[in-house]
Amino acid sequence: MKVRHVNIDYTDSELHWTPDTPEFAQFWNASSTYLPYLEPFLNRTVRAGIEMLEDNEENAELIKDCKIFIQQETRHFKNHARYNAKLRASGYPELAEREKKMQADYRGFAETRSHKFCLAYTEGFETLGLIVACYFLEGAKELDSPSVCDPTLDLWRWHLAEEYEHRHVAFKLFHKLYSSYWYRLFGIVYAGPHMLKYMFKTAFYIISEDRKSGKIADPWKSRLRMLGVSFRMAKYIVPRLLKTFHPSYDPVNAAEPRESMKVLAQAEEKWGPASA
Repeated sequence: MKVRHVNIDYTDSELHWTPDTPEFAQFWNASSTYLPYLEPFLNRTVRAGIEMLEDNEENAELIKDCKIFIQQETRHFKNHARYNAKLRASGYPELAEREKKMQADYRGFAETRSHKFCLAYTEGFETLGLIVACYFLEGAKELDSPSVCDPTLDLWRWHLAEEYEHRHVAFKLFHKLYSSYWYRLFGIVYAGPHMLKYMFKTAFYIISEDRKSGKIADPWKSRLRMLGVSFRMAKYIVPRLLKTFHPSYDPVNAAEPRESMKVLAQAEEKWGPASA
């Protein structure tokens, strides 16, 4: 694990960065909009967990990984926040209010829920995030088209490759502090629907606005494409998510997505300080 000082320039980015399937791009654009609220929540939760660990040799590696996790997530949400500003400026008048709802949810979790709940939610997100990362990096057929080339693609490939890289951190921290199999499962089944409901509802809203404005032509074809996007994603994610419910599950054992380290090296080279 390492911190990569990636700063992506969205000047030339397109909202429909998968032009053959704009619904796919808008689903991920919608998913971007809540990350500047989620990821600071994850960071506060992990930082509080560090303070609960004894600072000894046994915990040294976990503490180090937690600190890198926080720095990686910070780079993620700052890059997403800049992209989201461009998305809001492109129309979608209800988007800011939708974001505020998730912002309030995460603030409420931090203020009213236990650290155990917050860390279980964090681990639940990271469990789903690992699977989503593998899907995006090696399973999403929409990215096979040669027309897909955009800074937003770089954003997601870099972000999700790092999700794979730090996949073990929340899992190890949760088991170190709480070691509860059933509560870990509760974190997954709570966090997953909470996030996915927002992601899909916001995606449907953005896409419906595109249909009204004519940015996406032929609403019926668009609906069929969105159905395909949703089905293919569910077909990949659901069986893999069910496997994470097994008591022997350990994210460390997850196979590395194809060329993920190459993706990370390219992101540093293209968008790191040396490229500025």
